[in-house]
Parts: sequence; structure tokens; C-alpha cells
Amino acid sequence: MKHATKRIGVFGSAFNPPTQGHASVIEQAANDFDQILLVPSAAHAFDKEMLGFAERVTLLEKFILQFKNLPCQLSIYPVEAEMLQQQPDKPVFTYDLLDKLEKNYQASGQQVQLSFILGPDNMAPNTWKKFYRADEIKQRWALYPVQEQQPIRSTNVRNLLATGATQKELTGLLAPEVAEYIFKTGFYQSHQV
Repeated sequence: MKHATKRIGVFGSAFNPPTQGHASVIEQAANDFDQILLVPSAAHAFDKEMLGFAERVTLLEKFILQFKNLPCQLSIYPVEAEMLQQQPDKPVFTYDLLDKLEKNYQASGQQVQLSFILGPDNMAPNTWKKFYRADEIKQRWALYPVQEQQPIRSTNVRNLLATGATQKELTGLLAPEVAEYIFKTGFYQSHQV
């Protein structure tokens, strides 16, 4: 008996913090995949400074609570921390991540079709051409571009938090559970990350 190929969308981001802009990407892609993997960056390839990895994974756990009725499975896949430990002097590139995922699925005997979900930031030609082995990514895996429906950037949220924004002022920018947790912990509020 042949198994159907599982369609998996890979959505990598710093998620620093996860915003409703990220939620819009997930909602746009959800009907086209059996599973979406949220892959937080362990070390950003473009040298962005970020909140610690474990803290961002916790924020993602709060973030996914808002998705009650998605037509696909949504999973946090924190594999980049392990990849960074194995090669601490090298950033984790999208090409290497997709290659590792593909090999892991092949080793487990699962038939999958991986697609790299491209948010509006990464879809811009000037950004895409900076990706390590960008042309090879396009040749080996499907790209799934999404349109910007909610222009909400993590950078803007961090700036608002650093300048003393209230939880009410962040309504619509962050999932309520994420905003509540950020205000409880003080993340991003004492200095800009």
C-alpha cells in the first residue's frame, strides 16, 4: 500500500517576537499544507540580535494557542538550536535546514513534499538574493510566497515595547497570550533586542 505524500510547509523566522503578521502568513498557507513547521532561527544569517532561543520558543508556544481551527497541523520545530550546536561558528542557513529536514523525513520512511514559506520580507528580490544557495533552494524545493495582508513587523513591536507602549497599544499586533507573557516577563521592555 502506497502512502500519500505529506505536504509540509516550512516557515522559518526569528519570531522575535511572533506577531499577527506571522499569524497572517500561517492563515494564508494553512489550506495548502498537511502540516506547517514553525522554525525559529537559532542564529540569524543576517546577524540580527535576538531574544534568547528558549524565550522565543516559549513565545511561539503562547502564539500558537490562538489557532483553534486550522485545516492543518501546526508545530514548533526548534531544530536550529541543535544544528547550531553542531556547527557553532556557522549560521544556520535555510538551505541547510531544508536539506536536514528532507534527510530526516527520508530516514524515517515518510514521503513528504517540503515547501519553504516565504513571507513578504524574504520574498523581496534584494533580500532573496542574499540567501545562501538561493538558486539551489528554488531548484530543490517548492517556494510558497504569501502576500502581506497585515503589515506588522517584529522590529516595530520591539521598538514600541522599548519606548514604553502599553499592552492595550499592542492590541492587534500580538496575540493576546503573547502580549500578556511579554508584559509579565518584561521582554523587550528594558532595552531594544
